[in-house]
Amino acid sequence: MVLRASPRPFLVIALVLGVASQALAAPRTAKAAGSFYPDDPKALGSMVDALLGRHEVRPEEQNPLILILPHAGYAYSGAVAAKGFRTVQGQRYDGVVVVGFTHRQTFPGVSVDDREAYETPLGLIPVDQAAVAFLRAQPGFIHEESAHASDEHSLEVMLPFLQVALEGVPLVPILMGSADDATARALAQALARLAGRGRYLFVFSTDLSHYHPESRARFLDEVTIGAIVFEESAKALDRLFEQGRLEACGRGPILAAARLAERLGYPSRRQLLYANSGDATGDKSSVVGYAAVGMYARPTEAAPRLSEAAGRELVAAARSTLTAHLTGQPTPANALPSLSELESRQGMFVTLRKHGQLRGCMGRVESDQPLRALVSVVALQAALQDPRFAPLSADELKEVTIEVSVLSPLRSIRSAEDIVPGRDGVVLRKGDRMGVFLPAVWEESGWTRTEFLRALAQQKAGLGSEEMREVDLVTFSDHVFEEGDVSPDLIAH
Repeated sequence: MVLRASPRPFLVIALVLGVASQALAAPRTAKAAGSFYPDDPKALGSMVDALLGRHEVRPEEQNPLILILPHAGYAYSGAVAAKGFRTVQGQRYDGVVVVGFTHRQTFPGVSVDDREAYETPLGLIPVDQAAVAFLRAQPGFIHEESAHASDEHSLEVMLPFLQVALEGVPLVPILMGSADDATARALAQALARLAGRGRYLFVFSTDLSHYHPESRARFLDEVTIGAIVFEESAKALDRLFEQGRLEACGRGPILAAARLAERLGYPSRRQLLYANSGDATGDKSSVVGYAAVGMYARPTEAAPRLSEAAGRELVAAARSTLTAHLTGQPTPANALPSLSELESRQGMFVTLRKHGQLRGCMGRVESDQPLRALVSVVALQAALQDPRFAPLSADELKEVTIEVSVLSPLRSIRSAEDIVPGRDGVVLRKGDRMGVFLPAVWEESGWTRTEFLRALAQQKAGLGSEEMREVDLVTFSDHVFEEGDVSPDLIAH
């Protein structure tokens, strides 16, 4: 059994105008001890050790980047949470980010606690002050003291496991005040930046369905876990929650985990363990579901990426070509990009948007022309030949923004399960029919993998439902350069 040092208060005494005052440096005290888990240190330490000791961890389960874990009382969900922490036990991290949420209180944005430590019956957990300061400087981050001071347990119940499995690793305590996708995006963006500063483990807290008969609960939970593990995009998960097709109290943390996964290279996902409260109580009439899910780094192909300068030249060339053609002016002598890296022969699409709405998109998935020459051809096709739209007029030019997507080499896949939603564009072929969706379609549509492929077959390849079997699938990623927003933080799929 591992016990941390006995709790002792952090007291910072400051003299202000001759009056001693205690700064807000006292540890955040436990609220769930004695209810969700034992308040006796020995009993708690023994329980956590026993729960962790139940589980063997296979090599493929070790070292996840992200964990989604339950937060109920240890008698109910402790074994499931322990499975997740067992996969990282004894590892070294610069910090562990625990993302909880408020069951009863709402507030805009994300709250990061700045106390120096958290206290449980096992002792003190130091708070990573550098990480807290970094996150507090990010958009959408605040400190909502009332939320952290409440009896909210979604964050706290993770801490004794953290103290035993990852002894000495500092905490980054976060509470989400709302479950909308915008909040999840802001949180994921900041956490991805934090991941670039050190080795962090990210733990997201949620239970699954609540108070259904067990047969119904298992069905609902299988659908929710399936959507997560089957790597549906964050946009699809948000839509499925909105439609009531998924059920979990921690919708916000699930969306944030999925958004973070998008920014960390689309890690693969694995269900580690499932249970419900009926497994502990024997009462199957009304149960709560629990799951442990891990997300793991996947091997990445070292596809060559264009520089920011190259992207800027491609976008500028597309703009120059359209301006010259639509206004009847001569094409500028320097319209074609000059950088040598643009001699490569890759697929390319040009997308036009007017006031944020699609106004044309055409391209080639492969090409024998160098990028520097292909960009002008594809830009004109997007403006003039997209059958969904009337040809672009000169008057519209100033209202249109341009995106240039440079495609990676095509990759043949064995089945639809090899598609990574959000990351992969897809080419579907059957005979002489073909359809293509760029990776951006996942975010624009919010489709599941099944919906995405059905729309690709029907809308792009013109296949009927009876013709959708035995199609050939090819995937690719893209590097997107957007007019007016070419920066080091380029969109990458």
